[in-house]
Amino acid sequence: MAMRIFAVIADGAAVAAAATAAPLATTLTLTAAPTTIAYGKAVTLNGVLSTHKANQNVKVNATECGQNTSKTAGTVKTSSAGAYTMAVTPIVNTSYQATQKTTKSPAVAVTVAPVLKLVRVKRGSYTVSVTSAVDLKGKAILFQRYSKTRKRWVQVKRVLLTTTTAGTKPTMVSSAAFKAKVARRTRIRAAFGKAQAAPCYIAATSNSLRA
Repeated sequence: MAMRIFAVIADGAAVAAAATAAPLATTLTLTAAPTTIAYGKAVTLNGVLSTHKANQNVKVNATECGQNTSKTAGTVKTSSAGAYTMAVTPIVNTSYQATQKTTKSPAVAVTVAPVLKLVRVKRGSYTVSVTSAVDLKGKAILFQRYSKTRKRWVQVKRVLLTTTTAGTKPTMVSSAAFKAKVARRTRIRAAFGKAQAAPCYIAATSNSLRA
């Protein structure tokens, strides 16, 4: 009889302990798709609030390359399942973080590649342009040809961007005109290397043409 009473008391204590246990902490997720884009393209941010409550305000902050403070990218409400989504268009490498009251998501990084365009003006004459949100005048572009024997791109000439014109804010187009000798019908392109693109962009390549 005493053993049965003790078991009942023990079970009751376990139930009471479970009832008074601290609730699980609220969490907030955040993902970006894609995580690397060309300048001017959009990124979709998605996440879920662990409480799965609807109509909860989620604020997304963005910290752009070169900035020590963040700014608000936007605020959205959660769906019936606690999910949220937001479209953003970063102009430089950017880190995003979502906040719901005092709950913060992990930060998610999105990298941006400037847009390169190579144009064949005439035989041996070309122009190259780089579209971004930064004045890239003075930066170097590598004019390359494809080597069938080496099966890779090789450098033909190093070209400095000489002019920058403003587009629709914040877009800027840096460009250069140059001459280069390449065998006819050889595949050619322009490349913007990692060292030139850093710190706010990643390396990029242009469209390919026939010389």
